Amino acid sequence: MAKGLLELAMSPDILDQSWRRLQSEHTPWSPTVSRDELEHHFVGHFLALRDEVLAGSYRPKPLRQFPMQKPDGKSRIITAQYLADKVIQRAILTVLEPKAEQLFHDSSFAYRPKRNVEQALNKAKEHIRCGRDWLVDADIESFFDTIPHVLLLKRLKPFVADNKAMKLMALWLKQGAHQKSLLGKVRGIPQGSVLSPLLCNLYLHDFDQSLSRANIPFVRFADDFLLFTDSKMNALAAKAYAKNQLGKLDLNLHPVKSRIVQSGPHVIFLGQKLPYATR
Repeated sequence: MAKGLLELAMSPDILDQSWRRLQSEHTPWSPTVSRDELEHHFVGHFLALRDEVLAGSYRPKPLRQFPMQKPDGKSRIITAQYLADKVIQRAILTVLEPKAEQLFHDSSFAYRPKRNVEQALNKAKEHIRCGRDWLVDADIESFFDTIPHVLLLKRLKPFVADNKAMKLMALWLKQGAHQKSLLGKVRGIPQGSVLSPLLCNLYLHDFDQSLSRANIPFVRFADDFLLFTDSKMNALAAKAYAKNQLGKLDLNLHPVKSRIVQSGPHVIFLGQKLPYATR
């Protein structure tokens, strides 16, 4: 019988890989176990964690909270996970990421191995050089804070294909929920968690596929994206299409940051100026 996701993630090799990625952090293991205590009883804590996860009895630790001052002088609360939860999430990510890489669209560049900002910009410049210089320069409004849990878990279920893992992910999502709408929809994923970047791309995969089916060239970097067209009229149509497709995911284009513009140095994408088209 094929092993489930959690069984694979909790294998000694995967746990060892996960720990090597995290061992330089000074985060406490849990609310009751300091980093020094972990070092003194390392094997015992890891075996106990593994046994709890496989038995389905593990429950995420409460998030750590810290005040952080913003540039305007006001403060906001940021959250962080304990090391035990990071180890589990890193192990799950190690198993899921290769599977996700076979799924994701070639025009998605954020939070993926061997992909970066420079590659995204090169792809954008390539489209512009080909004459697709009428752009939809867009941003998804409050993306991480507004992802609806019900729709995200629905999309995750066939991909994860492990009921115990799904229950654990639902608990992690519940911890990081930012808001509940008037209709009672619980929304938001914690930006600082190990799994959040993968969840971001998994949730937007249907959006990427819809753009591809509509033959709309695009470059997406997390919740920022460009659509490339050859005329203002086609850009208007592409923006309307993107708005409609995001609506199916219960997401919205940012009303101020999303615009139609012709490429040139006045357009900044991922921190760099875009070129004029060469015609």
